[in-house]
Amino acid sequence: MSRSRLSPARRPGAVIARLIIFGIIIGVGFALIQRWRDTPVTTVASAPTLAPSPLPTVIPAVTPQATSTAYPRAVLYAPTAGINASIIDVYLDGISWDVSQLGANVGHLQGTGWFGMTSNIGLAGHVELGDGRLGIFHNIDDMKKGDPIFLQLGDLQQDYKVTVVKRVKPDDLSVLSPTTVDTITLITCDLDAYSFIQNVYLDRIVVVAERVQSS
Repeated sequence: MSRSRLSPARRPGAVIARLIIFGIIIGVGFALIQRWRDTPVTTVASAPTLAPSPLPTVIPAVTPQATSTAYPRAVLYAPTAGINASIIDVYLDGISWDVSQLGANVGHLQGTGWFGMTSNIGLAGHVELGDGRLGIFHNIDDMKKGDPIFLQLGDLQQDYKVTVVKRVKPDDLSVLSPTTVDTITLITCDLDAYSFIQNVYLDRIVVVAERVQSS
């Protein structure tokens, strides 16, 4: 088949037909554009934008939950020292135990023993509150050997008797070391060893009690 048979010069009718079709397409397109321009645009009002709430600049401290989170309420009862208080968890903050939220509660020191364990249960309490009121442990230095202490967890109770009352330096944590017998160690600041110059308590009062079988 020769190329000359497809040459436009030999088929003028086809060229005219193409020009007519092209003109129709242009006309239709122009009409559509003109119609689009004449159509009024409806503006849809956008929903009002709410200003974002400001983020808190201070992260609130997390109040320790009760040691009995998954168990009944835990209570320390030491009648000769006037103690009958709930026990809450006191957590390590990387340096020591954070007792800033302890208030009038007794604090179970994280990492020490607990109810049902053969170990040393470390319990802390304030000797004095920030507002000057006496703390829950303000009388433990008056306890004597043989005084009773009771640890209650719901309907369960473990009984103890005081074996030692002594004073230690603040950095002496040996009193909280694990033991091979059931032991409770109460620890607080020594009110008589407060230094106004250094604004610290120079000694701690420690009461150690060993478990006895209830009769």
